Amino acid sequence: MRPLGTGPGQAIIVVGLGFGDEAKGATVDHLAWRIPDTTAVVRWSGGVQAAHNVVHGPRHHTFRQFGSATLLGVPTLLRAPMMVDPLGLSVEAEELRGLGVTAPLNLITADPRCLVTTPFHAAMNRAREESRGTGVHGSCGMGVGETVAFALAAAGLDAGNLPLAGVGPGAPVLRVGDLRDRAATIRGLDALARAAATLTEDLPAVGAVAEAMCDLAGDLRIADDMDAVLARRLEAGTVIFEGSQGVLLDEFAGFHPHTTWATLNPRARANASGGAADSRDATGLPRPHLGLADQLERAGHRPNVLGLTRSYSTRHGAGPLPTEDPAQRFPEPHNGVTYQGAWRQGPLDLDLLRYAARAVGVDGVGVSHLDAPVRVVSPSWSGPESRLRDVQSLSGQDLEIVRDANAAAATRAHPEYDRVQGRDDVISRIEEATGAPVVLVADGPTRTDRSIRWSPRASSASSPSTSWPAATTATHAR
Repeated sequence: MRPLGTGPGQAIIVVGLGFGDEAKGATVDHLAWRIPDTTAVVRWSGGVQAAHNVVHGPRHHTFRQFGSATLLGVPTLLRAPMMVDPLGLSVEAEELRGLGVTAPLNLITADPRCLVTTPFHAAMNRAREESRGTGVHGSCGMGVGETVAFALAAAGLDAGNLPLAGVGPGAPVLRVGDLRDRAATIRGLDALARAAATLTEDLPAVGAVAEAMCDLAGDLRIADDMDAVLARRLEAGTVIFEGSQGVLLDEFAGFHPHTTWATLNPRARANASGGAADSRDATGLPRPHLGLADQLERAGHRPNVLGLTRSYSTRHGAGPLPTEDPAQRFPEPHNGVTYQGAWRQGPLDLDLLRYAARAVGVDGVGVSHLDAPVRVVSPSWSGPESRLRDVQSLSGQDLEIVRDANAAAATRAHPEYDRVQGRDDVISRIEEATGAPVVLVADGPTRTDRSIRWSPRASSASSPSTSWPAATTATHAR
């Protein structure tokens, strides 16, 4: 296994090992700053519901669809199965202009296969979530789940717990490539408006939405062969693949129904006999039976999977958080109460971290928020039904049974606690739980608060690597 370095063709996959908020954005920004040959950041999962904070000097931005190295001028590739919200992209571009990024949309290359998220999806999403009363799922309310559900229904596939009246095989499904054709855009929006009208009356005018989306598409570079674009970027230098949410929210590995409608695990493989393959077909993944890491390996690359965690556990909104402690109030300047729900935190749950790391198969771990005064961690849960089972090789009914059992175990968990003796003890316990070296640490929110300890591909966690370049302000390839 080779260490990460500065040569061409490096592929670094950044993935959260929690419920989100593991400093994915700050990590991507730091890696691109440290690696001068970075040619692109690829957004490959989820959609506009990502919220990745980057702080450098007086500038702060919450990245939703742009790659988190945009402040460094690094281009972004939006690759299916990521979902694209064109109106949200326009808003984010305006925010970036205000931070001094010249012509931010020129940094975007979009995959025509990406599903499009619209205000109609968001309206359906919020209508459903608000009808659930105390049984909310913890949705962000931005329409990502409805985007997938509509595509599934239009493909004649099961839309799960998001049924859509009157939507069946052959319904027009908007993808980014369709936005180049105003008539096709209006047809797709008309179908969405009819579906949304069965759930809510608070809907925008189709014509106005179509005009805004098509205008935005006119400013985008849409690549009809995104895989060829990606291959050229990999040949030219380092490419960073930025995950969207944490793997504990993954549609298969997460704790249903408090999950997102996206595959967040780069090593996930769809079983050809079951639903995972079907849902991936509907969302436009070009190789439905391979996860991102396997796709890169098939193309001759050796991806380095960098898993991220805080030094303590966090979660936004509803769903299991076994170690939640209302008395723990570490400062959180960029998170609070949102549509999704309250900000929650507690001691680091090593059982959850162990489960996530097994699912992802991490090569190295990045730990943020090491400046927090952490005093305890949870090494394990007690009880005979506390074990989390892996789901990677399962599909169909077997997957549903194990997923439900895992959700029940996480809900009923009784964590045990150990005191820790400072930062080095926290790092050591994370390495033991994940079976991988801690290769990146952060003691604050900014780009310069982070440091790289050694390569994720190093053979020993005790041997620092010299393969990482020194910090640089080199101009990145466009």
